[in-house]
Amino acid sequence: MISSITVVLFLASLWIALSQKRTRPRSDAHRGLPLPPGPTPLPIVGNFFDIPSKLPWVTYTKWAEKYGDIVYMRVFDQPIIILNALGPVVDLFEKRAPNYSDRLLTPMVTLMGWDWNMVVLGYGPLWRRHRRAFHQYFNRMAVNTYEPQLREAAKKLLKRLYHEPKAFAHHLEYTFAENILSLVYGIQVAEKDDLHIASAARALAASAAGFNLGAWWIDFMPFLKYVPSWMPGAGFKRMAVGCRPDAAAMKIDTWQSMRTDSPYTPVAVKLSERYAHLDGEAYAEEERIAQNVAGMAYAGGTDTTVAALQSFFQAMVLYPEVLKRAQQELERVVGPNRLPDFLDRPNLPYINAICKECMRWQTVVPLGFGHRVATDDEYAGFFIPKGTVVWQNTWAILHDPERYPDPEAFFPERFIKDGQLNPDVTDPSVVAFGGGRRICPGRFFSDLSLFINVACIVHVFNITPAVDEQGNMVRTLPSMESTALSHPSPFPCTVRPRSKFAELLL
Repeated sequence: MISSITVVLFLASLWIALSQKRTRPRSDAHRGLPLPPGPTPLPIVGNFFDIPSKLPWVTYTKWAEKYGDIVYMRVFDQPIIILNALGPVVDLFEKRAPNYSDRLLTPMVTLMGWDWNMVVLGYGPLWRRHRRAFHQYFNRMAVNTYEPQLREAAKKLLKRLYHEPKAFAHHLEYTFAENILSLVYGIQVAEKDDLHIASAARALAASAAGFNLGAWWIDFMPFLKYVPSWMPGAGFKRMAVGCRPDAAAMKIDTWQSMRTDSPYTPVAVKLSERYAHLDGEAYAEEERIAQNVAGMAYAGGTDTTVAALQSFFQAMVLYPEVLKRAQQELERVVGPNRLPDFLDRPNLPYINAICKECMRWQTVVPLGFGHRVATDDEYAGFFIPKGTVVWQNTWAILHDPERYPDPEAFFPERFIKDGQLNPDVTDPSVVAFGGGRRICPGRFFSDLSLFINVACIVHVFNITPAVDEQGNMVRTLPSMESTALSHPSPFPCTVRPRSKFAELLL
């Protein structure tokens, strides 16, 4: 009996043969140039089996030692390049942005219902319209107007941590989702088990898997989308179809639940006012863009900063001296009678250094999102074919021992010199939020969120290792999930108020 994998490989070879017939020959300018070095591909599947399922960014970093900072591989007929150093990322994504700003919308992402996400939109007029709309409400200046909401959300998080400290990871996710729903849509959620938040959590968990490089055969053989979901080996299709309702709910259900009676005007209401004078298809198109932008703000605001804060909790467990120094800084600058505020930030260099180290130490988006090459190109003496997907290995860049000595250690002092932030040390935000024209437009909001929550948590709580039933300390090691948007694996810790004075602040 012929196995399903045999059928897939046969169809793949046919697909590649047909694809190669459509492949354009190299131009005279690129003839004779070699492809970048990389692992040797197999017939038909190329380097599909070379893509690691666990922490691929670590493997690609090791490849750089053998092949260099620019590593090439081919998966079926899809060329892929991994950039393992900051120099090539700047040269290609920034200096050659017009040629390196497109995206490859994979069949799996489409099947899952995430094709409305601005992250995967192709580079062109439609993407620019989305980007401009998003930027209007989340640029460097605009986000400062959200400080009151961020401050109140931080206080809510402190209270939840006080009453249920063991559920700290859940409180992070729930409080951030609650704040974004309020800020973007004016929705006031239930204190527990809110349906909007539950749906978003499922959708984001699925997207983290769906965006994984090399995780799905269908991303390299689009014809598999026609395979019936009941067929053996078609579990990917059943999984994708099951995700669609939650992905749609993040965009449509939340939009339809928009409230206008909020004490401040939600972002979604402001977006809808921009096209209220239109009608017909023009109105419908602008509404779709507004829904996409609001949904993207919701998705981005409920996951990336949460992952960074989860890494912060883990770091405080493992590096108690960091927590102690941060608390001493807050005692000196803020004092015991109030919570930290945004106005304190210029006087809290060590807290700012902790935030930078949270972005660097356990990178939230270790491989960024792939940039698709629009036209044939040459770089560093290598040929880069049109259609190549270029990924930046953010993890490798932020763990470069020359740039960040002892990179595996959580060491905020690396960013400090003479009691102030050291401008000579590369700020992790240079690559942590992507690069070029596709850099994350929500980075300024994320920066504010991370600061106020780190400062408030450190000021009120001690975070120490968990203790088992026998009174023994539970030892944990840093461990990240192998997904496109990587969270720390679950770990226990003890969260207690520092003092009676700290309790009064709650």
